[in-house]
Amino acid sequence: METLGERIRRLRKTRKMTLQELAGDKMSKGMLSLIENNKAKPSMESLSHIASQLKIPASDLLEESSREELRKLLDQAEEYASVRLLDDGAKEARQRLINLIRPYIGRMGEGYESGRLLEMYGRSLHNLEEDGWEEPIDRAAAIYDSLNIVPRRAAIGMFRAQLLFTRHQYAEALETLLRERAALEEKGLFIEPMTRLDFDYLQAALLYAVGKTEEAVSVMERALAFSRENDLYYHMSDWYRLASVHALMAGMEDEYGHYRKKIRQYAEFADDQETAGFLTFLDVHELNSFRNDYEEAYRRIQEWPDDPEQAMPNPLNSPYKSLEIGKALSGLGRHEEALDTLDLALVPREYIHHPIDLSIFMEGEAYKAESLWAAGKTEEALSLIQDVFERISPLPRTPYKDRVEQVRKRLTAH
Repeated sequence: METLGERIRRLRKTRKMTLQELAGDKMSKGMLSLIENNKAKPSMESLSHIASQLKIPASDLLEESSREELRKLLDQAEEYASVRLLDDGAKEARQRLINLIRPYIGRMGEGYESGRLLEMYGRSLHNLEEDGWEEPIDRAAAIYDSLNIVPRRAAIGMFRAQLLFTRHQYAEALETLLRERAALEEKGLFIEPMTRLDFDYLQAALLYAVGKTEEAVSVMERALAFSRENDLYYHMSDWYRLASVHALMAGMEDEYGHYRKKIRQYAEFADDQETAGFLTFLDVHELNSFRNDYEEAYRRIQEWPDDPEQAMPNPLNSPYKSLEIGKALSGLGRHEEALDTLDLALVPREYIHHPIDLSIFMEGEAYKAESLWAAGKTEEALSLIQDVFERISPLPRTPYKDRVEQVRKRLTAH
């Protein structure tokens, strides 16, 4: 880290100023030289004069880390932070980010650069399950509040809600989100359209998570109307996915058909392979879980390309695909094959937390219990279905939960 004197000398030389030019008529060249060589400490008056001569805010000299230095640090940190959590090398990138920022933590100021660095540092600590992430997150939030930087302050509010969500504390997550959103809205600050839609999407997802379906649908419809009015496509695929799964679970055939069509149109318009892959999954999922047409579901699965980038370009492709294959095989009475396949459909617990997604996988475990029973492994089947029943009981009512309860009732009646 630069000393104050070194920073003044660097800034002076960057501006091609001589000692005399920087000293001006309010301090001596000799005193300035002593300051640059860390042999004298400048008074507040001298610091203000030097900052004025350099044409920078006095805070850049008063802060222990200059803004220019932090900007360079921020550029490098943003590169590490741009590696998504699901990408290869994500953990290594987060560790590098922590190692990069850690020496500067005690020297942060009150500017945007400090806030963003503190935010990334805290998030990375949390992602790597290290202690001490709360304090930098709180400091970043305070900086954003003081500077009225709404998008980043909103991101921290949503981060706090998502932390509770990943712990399956759904009611607390919703309460936190609503409180964080209200705090921003009460200030009367302009909330950018994409930030508003981020809030809406998370709010709808959390409302579904606590079983407040009508409120979730209301938020979703409002957000879709807002998107259309403002010609925005942000989160459009996510909204249509959410709406289609809701309509499927609720038996709303017309609405389900409408949103399936919207998903297809969006995938074609945006050339979005991931959205197209979701539609492929949704079709097979409907055949398995809602129509019990296992023969057609299995036939459709055989048509999926072997390349996951074409079939379902999503890091969660493998367990979801294995899940649907296993359900189809179980429904067709091919129980040994079903068991081998369902063993591959492990819930990626670090990524899946929404009760609907969890329920989908638990329904798969009910299929597995049926195949275990059919294969003569009755004790294992009973143990599994009881475990699934206990895990799904606290979750909202869904067709997946109904099936788990039906399978448990049928197997325990024997």
